[in-house]
Amino acid sequence: MCNLYLEGNRAVVDLSKCPYEFASPEFINFHLKDLSTTTQPIKRIRYEEEIVVELDEEKTSVLTEYAAFIRQLETLMLRDDIYGMKEDPQYVNRKNILKRFYEYVFLNPIIAEQQLADYEEPTPERSVFEKGRATFEAWIGGILKRYRVLKLYDLVKKTGDLRSAFLSLAGLRSLYFVASLVLDIPKNAKPLSDPDASYKLPYGIEVQIYEVPGAEAYLYVQRNPLIEQLPQDLSKLLRETINEQMKESFEDVRWEILMQLKTREYRQYFIDKAMMEGIKITPEQALAMGHECAAWVVGLGAHIENIALDKNNITDIYIDSENSPLYVEHAKFGICHTLYRYNRELLERAFKNVVKTTGGLRKFDESAPIFDGVIKRLSMRCHLQRPPATFEELQGALRIMKEQPFTYAQYLNYHSMSPFLAGYDDVLVSLGCSEAVLGLKGVGKTMFTAAKITAIGTRRRVLPIQDIEEIPVRAFRKRGFHIGAARVQSSEVETGRTSELDLVSMANALLRMGDAAIIINEVRSRSAVQGIINLLNTQPGVFLLYNLHAESLRDVQDRLELVFGIPAASMYATDRYSFLKKVRFGRKGRIYRVLGFEYESDIEQKKFIEVFRFRRGPSIEECNWECKFLRNPEASSTNFDKFDMKKIQKDLDIAFIPPALVRRAEESGIPPEQYMLQAFFKGKMYYDIMKTSR
Repeated sequence: MCNLYLEGNRAVVDLSKCPYEFASPEFINFHLKDLSTTTQPIKRIRYEEEIVVELDEEKTSVLTEYAAFIRQLETLMLRDDIYGMKEDPQYVNRKNILKRFYEYVFLNPIIAEQQLADYEEPTPERSVFEKGRATFEAWIGGILKRYRVLKLYDLVKKTGDLRSAFLSLAGLRSLYFVASLVLDIPKNAKPLSDPDASYKLPYGIEVQIYEVPGAEAYLYVQRNPLIEQLPQDLSKLLRETINEQMKESFEDVRWEILMQLKTREYRQYFIDKAMMEGIKITPEQALAMGHECAAWVVGLGAHIENIALDKNNITDIYIDSENSPLYVEHAKFGICHTLYRYNRELLERAFKNVVKTTGGLRKFDESAPIFDGVIKRLSMRCHLQRPPATFEELQGALRIMKEQPFTYAQYLNYHSMSPFLAGYDDVLVSLGCSEAVLGLKGVGKTMFTAAKITAIGTRRRVLPIQDIEEIPVRAFRKRGFHIGAARVQSSEVETGRTSELDLVSMANALLRMGDAAIIINEVRSRSAVQGIINLLNTQPGVFLLYNLHAESLRDVQDRLELVFGIPAASMYATDRYSFLKKVRFGRKGRIYRVLGFEYESDIEQKKFIEVFRFRRGPSIEECNWECKFLRNPEASSTNFDKFDMKKIQKDLDIAFIPPALVRRAEESGIPPEQYMLQAFFKGKMYYDIMKTSR
């Protein structure tokens, strides 16, 4: 069965070993049989799945009472005396009707009751069989009388079917349109009072962030009133359309725009169908229904599609396995749990649609169990895994990328750096200093690297090299930047049998076409790291921006020497090292992505000079970025409201000149002090832009 075992008077069901989905008709069938064969008293039932559901004594009694009735029925069916004489022509029919009743008891209590209530026998031809008929009818009457007062039978009458009744006991509910479970909001959950914790999205979707006492993470809840409050006729029409369209195969179509096309097509279909059948429908309802239908049929499912609409706040969507609740990374509230989950069938369909939407260039099957691709309509990077790369589970991590490039003014708005640091970074990038952007996963390395393109400007060619299109190239082209994009094979592999070039070969090929700023996104493999080091050492002065995972300079050095076998001295070929980090204030405080510290390479002294350091305060507003090479308080200040450029020109107090700035000043013949003043000027400019935007 489904591994029911007893711990005292509590029954525990281990769903990790059960072949059926929790609360599916097959599961309920076997579960009731398990309960009916357990004679020991049960006061509570605990279901252990990706979520844990425990029924209290009152709810458990609903199931145990039903199981006790089944045991009585089984005992009764074994008695021959209730069926009358074996010579009676109705003897076999009587056994069959009880057998059918017994079978439907596990499947549909309403039909089971109807089967027994509708049973009638003709008057026996011989009086000797009259007693048998009367006896059997009396037993049927007794069985029905007992059955109709069972709590589970009454609950099924109220909810409509056995699955809905079971879900109501478990505190769960199922979507009306597809077989997908949705958790209920915990009774002790409280809406956050933060003004950013409640907002609206397209298609009438409402978002509310809840705090659950005792839980470490917040709860992210979406409501879709237009869909949830649909009249019964429209709900039925939507369900029928989804079920019909899921059987269709969409061949020779443009999957890149199919979601939008189907949304409009289904919208018009619902309007036309409602008019034909005399059902009232509004344009808003039709559009919401069209989006819901298209999401399940050709999209990623309504849950993920609706979460993806929250692109200004949600950065990542995580799927641990089928039947496991989704959880998201919120830009302000960090990791948040949700109430939504996918069963195996729906998740397989969503993953299949992802592969088709990304162009189908890469396979996703048993021979290629890991998939990376980008859905352009959602600006979403999709990392999917399936067996044999997992233990029979489907897993996914979906990152929603920013369609517009970040700017230094936005970084100031999010308290990621100080104004002078932003201006100094702009100046060094415009001078062509090579730089490594480092940090752990999810700190914003790619976006910070992409933001530097604005500092490069429109007078230089920019060539991003990436295996996944994460840097918003088209957004820069629209603004007059000369930017091309090169696609290479994944940097996670050492060699590959694909038609795509490796990262190093592509970089060398592009540099033969003339001077350009090379941006390499996500460096992971040994060959990629070694290639970048060789590039920097064999072509001094090359303008190269790249990012990789590391927490400190020692981390980079150890990885080069111990993992990749590259001398640590080669690190001096990179002019600058910027480290990003995540900080938060309080257990449930907002996560801030900040520039933690920055070093510049001193090639002559063979050492790294720290130029900026993040200093933590009681709150993000009280944090600052200590400038090591200037003693002026303005260089470390986050408030430029009273900044005086003339005063800085007169009183510039230099502790030392950063080595990368020294080298660039020697090349240009411009004193480094002028570049420092330029950094102050640009910092003030970005600060004023940020203040104006607010």
